[in-house]
Amino acid sequence: MFGFRAPPPVDTMMYLFDCTMDPGDLALPQAHQAMQIHKFCTVDNCLVRRRARQILVDQGQMVLGTRAAP
Repeated sequence: MFGFRAPPPVDTMMYLFDCTMDPGDLALPQAHQAMQIHKFCTVDNCLVRRRARQILVDQGQMVLGTRAAP
């Protein structure tokens, strides 16, 4: 009854603004939006950008350069 539930889309959007919270699974449009919102962040200090980048890489939407850490 009180198991884990994915947050509704509105809650997920709220998580996209907080660098300290991992937003969990994102749809591709959300991942793209997260990358735009956090364009001045680095994946080293921003959990949202880190998650969004990984989703985009996993889905073949982004290719990391040789200097980027996996």
